[in-house]
Amino acid sequence: MINIALGFDSNFAPYAATTIKSILLHNKNVTFYLMYDNLKKSDIKKISSIIESHNENYHWIDMSGEFNDLFTGCWKSKTLYFPLKLPSLCKDDRILFLDADTFILGDLSKFYNQPLDGYYLAAVNDYGMLSDLKTNNKLKLADKTVDINEYFQKIRNWNNTDMQRYFNSGMLLMNLDEMRQNKVEDKMLESLKYNSFAFPDQDCINFVCHDHVKIVEPKFNFMVLCRSTWDRLDDEQKEKLLPYKTEKERPLIIHYLLKPWKKPHENIPFSKEYKRVKSATPYKNHLSRQEIFQFRISKRGTYLILFNKTLLKI
Repeated sequence: MINIALGFDSNFAPYAATTIKSILLHNKNVTFYLMYDNLKKSDIKKISSIIESHNENYHWIDMSGEFNDLFTGCWKSKTLYFPLKLPSLCKDDRILFLDADTFILGDLSKFYNQPLDGYYLAAVNDYGMLSDLKTNNKLKLADKTVDINEYFQKIRNWNNTDMQRYFNSGMLLMNLDEMRQNKVEDKMLESLKYNSFAFPDQDCINFVCHDHVKIVEPKFNFMVLCRSTWDRLDDEQKEKLLPYKTEKERPLIIHYLLKPWKKPHENIPFSKEYKRVKSATPYKNHLSRQEIFQFRISKRGTYLILFNKTLLKI
């Protein structure tokens, strides 16, 4: 049995549906924990039908009223906080949390059942964040704007060694037994009262779980990065990620930080496969605003896309 959790609202329902469908194409004996807020009844019906067609189990968990007053940064949705509650929402020994912009390319069972003794969770380094530390990017906190290095070094008190263990929260294999024994959920929720986190859920989980995380290979959360972020990676990081970026190797889990529904598909790894899986969901005719119309002029080129068709590319 594999427990998998996602958190989303109606804005992300089509992409959560694609994530779920990609899981079901490669895995059996799955139970889904679907945490939601501001979700239409029609979305619940559509996504339930996907899971039922594969004869798998699911639980809908209404998170309305949770985390209402917390800072959400540029994400604008409180759904990002939902995984903090999983130790009390799921009574089993472990669960795999996935962001709704992830995509599964294989059997999760071996990864899911790996040893986690002494760890709260398994996760992948956030290579994009490590890249951003080389810039003077500004971060928004609840009450001010700060330089990214000032935030991590002076406010979070994380040095370079600490940052080498900084992980992305879009994929978390959570050892719920260990987390419950050590009251990790309480610690995370308490930390939100006294800390201002720039990356709200991710920094909170890193803050509490930092010394109890099993860092795993990037194929378990291959983050599709924008070009400027990629260019700042060091050679060792690029070498680890390049086989997946060029589709020479298949990661187990793709995390679309660069969205296949926002950019020209030919620029994004495994986007054709993503589109095929999306077309097998009830959202096959759904188009995001960016898919309906995109026009851009930049140093990297000019393109015009209308209804997902490239009409001009220079």
